[in-house]
Amino acid sequence: MTTLFDLIPAQGGPRECGPGRQEGHIYAECGFSPHGVPLEHFLIDLPLPVDPGQLGLSRQGVTFVERQGTWHVVDVIGEGHYPCAADFLEEARALGVSRKLPRTGDFSRLTRGSTLILIHPRGRVTNTLALASFTSSFSCPCGHGHSAADPCAGYHWYAAEANVPGTVKRRLKRTSYEVRPLLIGAPVLEFIPAYILRVPISNLSVIRNKDGSVNRQSRAMAEKARLPVIDSDT
Repeated sequence: MTTLFDLIPAQGGPRECGPGRQEGHIYAECGFSPHGVPLEHFLIDLPLPVDPGQLGLSRQGVTFVERQGTWHVVDVIGEGHYPCAADFLEEARALGVSRKLPRTGDFSRLTRGSTLILIHPRGRVTNTLALASFTSSFSCPCGHGHSAADPCAGYHWYAAEANVPGTVKRRLKRTSYEVRPLLIGAPVLEFIPAYILRVPISNLSVIRNKDGSVNRQSRAMAEKARLPVIDSDT
């Protein structure tokens, strides 16, 4: 079982969604220790279909939701910055998950049992039966034994396209990864929004101002949570 002791703060700095985190704001984090379990442990597999609008979730941004007495943070990933789910997942593998929380939120709801639950607008492939024969050596990344005919999380890496000429690599701002190309003649992938990842919250980070000071109001808000709170530079 993964506990907060297996987790570390996420890294700051530039990401696909921008040049860095905003000073004075509060971020929920989950970093991964090299001695802990891999990212695949936290994948939602099969990706779970969801209609964010029907559930009253923000189209982009976070919503606090309660399930069986515990509050969680549900976040819809922006497709403009992360056009495919694998981009977000591989960035998370390299840098950890770091998501900005609204300072209007009730931080007292967050506890050590709270999690970050991520939705991607293209989180589940719906035409896997038609695609199955165009995959090569398909394998479920979570070890669940899914076949290529199943809408498995493994399709996240088939949905991404290589951008390094002559390779199967896709380069992001601070990491790169190998994609899994479909065979020639494959149908176009079809998607629906889905839950793709659920991670514990290792800590909250309050981003320092440029002069090194800490926004006291933000710090006080964050400290209402029953989670570790740290001050970060970026």
